[in-house]
Amino acid sequence: MEIAVLPSKNAILLRAVMSLALGAILLLLPGITLIVLIYAFAFNILLTGIVTLFEPKKNHAVVTVILGLIGIIVGIYLIAKPMLTGEIVAFLIAVLAIVYGVVDIYLGFTTKNNAGNLLLVLVGAISILFGIYVLNSPLIAILDLVYVIALYSIIVGLVLGVMGLVFYPKTSSE
Repeated sequence: MEIAVLPSKNAILLRAVMSLALGAILLLLPGITLIVLIYAFAFNILLTGIVTLFEPKKNHAVVTVILGLIGIIVGIYLIAKPMLTGEIVAFLIAVLAIVYGVVDIYLGFTTKNNAGNLLLVLVGAISILFGIYVLNSPLIAILDLVYVIALYSIIVGLVLGVMGLVFYPKTSSE
């Protein structure tokens, strides 16, 4: 059983385009982007708590009620404390970048017959470094987060675009 497989050329190119688009949006609208991200995260927790608590069931389990109440309380608290919400969002983004980085490096070293393997390892290393940066200084990173994500997205988009267009392995049907 394989742990991971190399995505299709179209998936690589779609990831590249989406990364470039995200980077451009973040560079053009940094302030509003951060505010929307912070409040969207907080409202998501609040609404999840409300839905969990008031889900129409005949018998509510104690854990369901507790989780619903916790979601409502945490959601309200995070809306009132947007900087804490920002730190939580920064942490989640950092963890996600590190996970993607590890998978990309793994694929770069285990995928055979692909001239773009080094680029996949490079994307993985950039992702891990980005994640470590955010984890090590979340208060500073939350202020820089929009620009750092924009730079990260543009670099990854460019590298993946080059990989997909130039170095992606040819299939027998191409």
